[in-house]
Amino acid sequence: MNVQAPVPDAGASRTGRSVGLMLLGGAVAVLLLGVVGFDLARDARARAQRTVVNADGLLAEARSREQLAQRNRALLEVSGKVQQRAQASLVLPRYWSERKIDLRQQSLQRDQLNSVLVSTARNSNQLLKLEEFDVAVTHPDEGLFGSGAVTRNPVMVSLRGTLNFRISDRAL
Repeated sequence: MNVQAPVPDAGASRTGRSVGLMLLGGAVAVLLLGVVGFDLARDARARAQRTVVNADGLLAEARSREQLAQRNRALLEVSGKVQQRAQASLVLPRYWSERKIDLRQQSLQRDQLNSVLVSTARNSNQLLKLEEFDVAVTHPDEGLFGSGAVTRNPVMVSLRGTLNFRISDRAL
């Protein structure tokens, strides 16, 4: 008995091989498309994360600006109320004038000093803002606030500042 092994048909093996190669090529192409798609998706995800971080930063900045705007609005309301009260109480600058006072080491008798001090006393029509004030005796045996005998020696006075006084009770 003579059995011969079937001889594979060359055309069928060539067809099978080309189908296998085409399937392999298709699989490689699908794999390449998957790799390219994965790479694009990874880049898109990174861009999206950067966009989210930027959006979070912009949101935080917008919230801080909103808080600042709210504080500014509150300050404007308070300043409007202060302005109205100032208008009603006549303390605005247009109702006042100022005079500079500059006495440096002036020798004054005590009664003259008293009249100067009384004329600068604070009241509803004048305010004194002093930068310098000094009163000293000129004789070592005298006291500045002594209530004893009337002294004949003058006192040394330094008085420097601004006297604000009311010029009007109504708007000019």
